[in-house]
Amino acid sequence: MELRSVLVDAAGVDQASIAERLREGRLFVEDVPRASADADESVRRVLARPLDGGSAAVRAVLLQFTDGVQRLAVTASTTGPCLRALASWLVGVGEEPILLTPAAGEFAGELGWARVGDPAGTSETGVAFRTQDRSAPAGSAARLVAATAVVLNRYTGVEAPQVGSVLVPVDDQSTVDSIVATETVDTVPAVAVEPTDDVPVLAEHVHSQVVPVVLRLAGDHLTASFRTDLVDPAAVDWLLCSVRNVLAAPDTRVGEIDLLAGRDLASVGEPEELAGTDRTIHGMIAEQAAARPNAVAVTCGGESLTYGELDAAANRIAAGLAKRGVVVGSRVGVAKPRGVGLIVALLGVLKAGAAYIPLDPNYPAKRLDYMAEDAGLVTVVRDEDFDEEPAATLPSVSPDDAAYVIYTSGSTGKPKGVVVDHRNVAALLSSTKDFSFGGADVWTFFHSYAFDFSVWEIWGCLATGGRLVVVTAEQTRDPKQFHDLLVDERVTVLNQTPSAFAQLLSADQESDRRLSVRLLVFGGEQLDSRMLLRWLDRNPESRCQAVNMYGITETTVHCTWFTVTREAALAGSKSVGVAIPGWTLRVLDLKGRRVPPGVAGEIVVSGAGVTRGYLGKPELTDQRFPLQDNGSRRYRSGDRGRLLVTGELEHHGRLDSQVKVRGHRIELGEIKAELLSDPTVLAAAVVINKRGQAGDVHLDAYLVGPDANPAAVRERLAGLLPAYMVPSTFTKVEELPLTSNGKLDVDRLPEPMSATTATTAADTDDTGDVGRIWEQLLGARVGLDDNLFMIGGNSLMAARIAAEIRQRRLGDVSVATIYHNPTIRLLAGVLAERKTA
Repeated sequence: MELRSVLVDAAGVDQASIAERLREGRLFVEDVPRASADADESVRRVLARPLDGGSAAVRAVLLQFTDGVQRLAVTASTTGPCLRALASWLVGVGEEPILLTPAAGEFAGELGWARVGDPAGTSETGVAFRTQDRSAPAGSAARLVAATAVVLNRYTGVEAPQVGSVLVPVDDQSTVDSIVATETVDTVPAVAVEPTDDVPVLAEHVHSQVVPVVLRLAGDHLTASFRTDLVDPAAVDWLLCSVRNVLAAPDTRVGEIDLLAGRDLASVGEPEELAGTDRTIHGMIAEQAAARPNAVAVTCGGESLTYGELDAAANRIAAGLAKRGVVVGSRVGVAKPRGVGLIVALLGVLKAGAAYIPLDPNYPAKRLDYMAEDAGLVTVVRDEDFDEEPAATLPSVSPDDAAYVIYTSGSTGKPKGVVVDHRNVAALLSSTKDFSFGGADVWTFFHSYAFDFSVWEIWGCLATGGRLVVVTAEQTRDPKQFHDLLVDERVTVLNQTPSAFAQLLSADQESDRRLSVRLLVFGGEQLDSRMLLRWLDRNPESRCQAVNMYGITETTVHCTWFTVTREAALAGSKSVGVAIPGWTLRVLDLKGRRVPPGVAGEIVVSGAGVTRGYLGKPELTDQRFPLQDNGSRRYRSGDRGRLLVTGELEHHGRLDSQVKVRGHRIELGEIKAELLSDPTVLAAAVVINKRGQAGDVHLDAYLVGPDANPAAVRERLAGLLPAYMVPSTFTKVEELPLTSNGKLDVDRLPEPMSATTATTAADTDDTGDVGRIWEQLLGARVGLDDNLFMIGGNSLMAARIAAEIRQRRLGDVSVATIYHNPTIRLLAGVLAERKTA
């Protein structure tokens, strides 16, 4: 246990009262000059001074400044919370704590004894902790409280878990039943449990606390009493297991105890052997072309290709790529707009034996240049035609060759490429065969092909013989148009991020046209299952199966599945279900130790979908994809979740600074790095907020620097990062507020401001209604000339604005109209012209 010091205010406190409370050692008094430099040095010297020799466990120094200010410096070898409580008590604040200190004659790192009177008022020791002093008594109550504190600390992260102690005769079960029935008992909070400590428990005060579980230890027999309406029996079973393992390891450091020793966790999901993974993506599509050459494979607007035509066109692309020097293992960029030609190009790259790298034309040129250089592209497929004659034979491609590389946001300031093999995708399709995909299905390709959800949309459809409908850029932005497309094309398989679906849901509610969707798959971000209640009213479970699928690019799109029933939606379930066949889920603590069901930790994935790692980044790959005993890799997701006793997984967000915005995974560190690369920005912070009527996620940037111009910084960032990574607001501040431990104090940041300077529009006569709609939906002040898409707006927000304008009978505008008139002044002008026309 390390030596700690603390400084507290002692204004008006009498020296004698401090000395009287100080039962070990004596109070020292030092006069300190008021000059700041000398005063600071005096304080530092006192706090750094080691403890005196002998048995004194505490040193207290009263610092008397020449201007009358008094500070008390207290030093001891103890825990931080205990030392702060002691210092406060010495100056008359709070009740006397029990100080946790080394016992005499022991090393400073060992624990001594402490005890309090039992809460029931007897003279017996109610709380204690073990030391190396074997002669000291260690009653069952002390052992049980200590072991329980260790378990609660490990599984909740709470430094001082609330653990109670009451005296109950061995045979008096009625008292225990009474405690459980009333749900309260006097409890004693434990001090922080350090991983290198033995098992400590320390009482600081006693108070009433809800107690849903009461443990009893008689000899080596541990039992639990609890209310079944409050606590899951299976959870109690795991708790008992963990406490028993602590009790059985009296000589083991806390951090080294395996709390789940002796328990079989195989029930939470072991990988299944999958059939049909020894295949390539283009090979599966070729099988469809051979069996049904005249069936329509892909459509976009008035253009369509049959499977036979798609296969032949892709062969021509492959032949042309071969002439450009593309061989098996090459990497080829694809930079084409949405349409039938994009699908042909992607398939052609696969047939050539190469991996495709999506270069979405909507991304900034500098980001695309970086990705092209990092990937080492042989060539890029653009809008030019490939009129080559198909090669007599296509190259032999292995299922273990790379199929694509998708770049995700990187904490170091640059995106990183995830390399995914054909076998990974084949395994995904094999694992989801229970969805019974086939030639009668119609899928939409809605998401960017630089987003891995598109892998599921495109190849999931074409490898199973369905018809793929490519959604145009305008249709992806306008929920009403998209809804009409779904109806007209009789789409049966629909894949959506929850953010996109929220807008489609509104369009569906307003329309009298019914959809033909039989399977609705969610992915990309967390789903609030309650939003599905309105959908289920119009599309009951008997007609449409709604499935929530959790997944990660590094584990090939999907890992789990969960059918969202009306019952689950009513309960607001956070479950993402169980692992799909061939995948394994585990939840581990930060040291890689297993945690029991019900306890939160890091989600770790292994099995058929885990990819080979990051392109050209072996160290990062080894860190995030550690090897298992069998030689395969598992993936540390960085996501927080917990497994339930049923084997279902609940997803609870990120463990780090990574966030998801409209399905896109973003490292806040990457945005901050680009901000700091601006020579005018001396310091920067990026935070995530939810605001506006719909609680949309927004990124807000804060800039420090006398020459920093928020509008100019924003414009520069828009040329470096994709639109979804550009913060909604850029606020200039004198300095970034910090907490006492030097971290960013988010609560003290000012209200975010638009990067542009403009007069607020909500109260302006000619634009007031439009301005109020914008500000209400965005949750922030908006200027007359603020561009919607530069202050956090997107196609979903534009759709909401259009819907609200229609609802308030201000006019009928489409999302396209807002794209062409993206400011309040322009949009209000369009509405005014239409009224006078």
